[in-house]
Amino acid sequence: MLSDCLYHKYSYPDQGFVVHMLTSPTRSFLTNAYLIETENAVVAIDTFMLVSDAQALCALYDSIALPSGKPLLGIIITHGHPDHYNGTSTLIAGLKDVPVISSQGITDCIKNSVDAKQVKWKPFFGDDWPEHKILPNQWVADGTSLTLDGLQYHFRDLGAAESSSDLTITLGQQHSVVFVGDVVFNTMHGFMNDGHTQQWLAVLKQLAVELADVPLLFTGHGAPGKTAPLIAKQIQYLQTYRHHVSKLAGTAYALTSEQKICLEKILCNAYPDYQLKGFIQDGADAVAAEISEYNNQGLPP
Repeated sequence: MLSDCLYHKYSYPDQGFVVHMLTSPTRSFLTNAYLIETENAVVAIDTFMLVSDAQALCALYDSIALPSGKPLLGIIITHGHPDHYNGTSTLIAGLKDVPVISSQGITDCIKNSVDAKQVKWKPFFGDDWPEHKILPNQWVADGTSLTLDGLQYHFRDLGAAESSSDLTITLGQQHSVVFVGDVVFNTMHGFMNDGHTQQWLAVLKQLAVELADVPLLFTGHGAPGKTAPLIAKQIQYLQTYRHHVSKLAGTAYALTSEQKICLEKILCNAYPDYQLKGFIQDGADAVAAEISEYNNQGLPP
């Protein structure tokens, strides 16, 4: 099994860290995983879905660690979708006492869905789907920080947004970069299947204020970019998606096959450069049900 992950590097010599970024192939959803290298150590943020992609992450870590002896101090998981946590067992194989850091909400999300994800995806990916999953074993609370090899990692537990529980991590005293998992995509169609788009919008509007002074945002899917424009684009995309789902579904809790095809055409025309178009139809029913439930409760959609 070979992976065609793409590599990019972002250096912050004045602040003492380097961001090593790997992006998985299209078959595993163009997911990003990161290694944060500091003077004496490395920390991972997310670990991919497939064994082959996680092995590429291992190879990247080895290229850093073998010449320098830098240990892997921890793995941070941004949310409970398997393309971000499945590879943990592969990355830490042979390493001792590496904490897997996340929130309690994300841990619960993984526990509650890991078996169903295996049933869904194992037949498709076969032996490239890892047999063993490792849950987070060190938990962070909202607003807390950890200092790892002299670099501060500041955590925000967002609750439900793109997934059922999402975490952001801002680095350093200067808050130069933020990692947001899948709360923001860049030039990618979003994953809507968890059906929290109303709350997701509220979280994004909150982050637009909180992260206004953070220059660079690293996404779970797509290239990094300036924080404010990326958040604004994600808000606009969600609003567009919800509008067209609501218009097509009316009061129904799901779209017909024909309506899903129509939705895909509308979104592809509106965002011709966006990748991961398979997400458009997949999330339609969850969003239709979410909007209809809000309407039935007399709440604003």
